[in-house]
Amino acid sequence: MSRYTALNFSLLENRKEFRKRTTPPGQHGAKRKRFSVHALQNREQKKLQLLYAWRNRQLYNLFSKLKAKGGNVGNNLLVVSESRLDNLVFRSHLVKTRRMARQLVNHGHFLLNGKKVTIPSYEVRPGNVISLKKPIMKENQIIKSSLEQNNPMPSFLSFDKEKLTITYLRYPS
Repeated sequence: MSRYTALNFSLLENRKEFRKRTTPPGQHGAKRKRFSVHALQNREQKKLQLLYAWRNRQLYNLFSKLKAKGGNVGNNLLVVSESRLDNLVFRSHLVKTRRMARQLVNHGHFLLNGKKVTIPSYEVRPGNVISLKKPIMKENQIIKSSLEQNNPMPSFLSFDKEKLTITYLRYPS
């Protein structure tokens, strides 16, 4: 089964796309339906799946690992999802989307500690250095333009523009 890409909710959570009308259309539109606990959990699961491009089985395996690990599952989920290689490339503002970060990692344009890694879900540990291959600089206009911009960097990453390296300093909190 392939990835689910349809949106049933506002991913930005500012709900701009739903502001034209205060109530849904139809005779019974003024009555707002309350969501059950299961519906709210399902909605949050869909958000995770869309945000990080996970499938049901991947998410199930991840949660079973996190439960066995112990501690707070929510914090552990944050650490695991934010320390993936494709997410760190996205967070460094080298690319505009996570999908593009996944593709560039898949095509081998990034090195982890000097070795080529083509697995976007690779879990990076603190202290590891992600470097950009030099030939991609001449080819990719998006990376050139993102290097010219001064975007704010998350506190758990550092980026060196001369060496084109991303250093993963610590786990996010």
